[in-house]
Amino acid sequence: MKKPVSFSNKTYVLDGGERYLIRPIQMDDRDRIIELFNHLSPESRYLRFAHAISKLPDDFLDDILHLDYQTEMALVAVIQNQNDAEEIIGIARYVTPPNQSVCEFSLSVSDSHTTHGIGTHLMLDLIAHAKENGLQEMVGYVLSKNLKMLHLVADLGFQITHLDDDPDFKTVSLFL
Repeated sequence: MKKPVSFSNKTYVLDGGERYLIRPIQMDDRDRIIELFNHLSPESRYLRFAHAISKLPDDFLDDILHLDYQTEMALVAVIQNQNDAEEIIGIARYVTPPNQSVCEFSLSVSDSHTTHGIGTHLMLDLIAHAKENGLQEMVGYVLSKNLKMLHLVADLGFQITHLDDDPDFKTVSLFL
């Protein structure tokens, strides 16, 4: 694993005054990622993974925790729970295929924390990191029925196009 490119942790405030931190994912976040997934509704899981999934695959967890920070990044939004332990309430990630300047992103926010700007902040920080790493475009494949995600990326300036061969998905892209 390469050393992460510098990222300054950022603190944001929810409507009720509760603070959350956006930071790079850490090796010891495995259980917190599983907890985030376990708190997603079946619909949210489907919208994120494009199929019904009841458990995060181990290879997915390994991939997200072992990053090559030159071509990948994963940021998490964390709050302090009642036990004063960190709880992950959102995650945004991009991966870049070898020898390319286009990265593909993904985003998940816990059902209990949607519509509070967490996804927007995660994406803005992820976009800034991709720019700093010299990437030229960020793309994503979003289910056509995932209206919240389509609205979010439209607000961030992404172009939304239909896939000719698959009406269930839309391609979203942003030139960095």
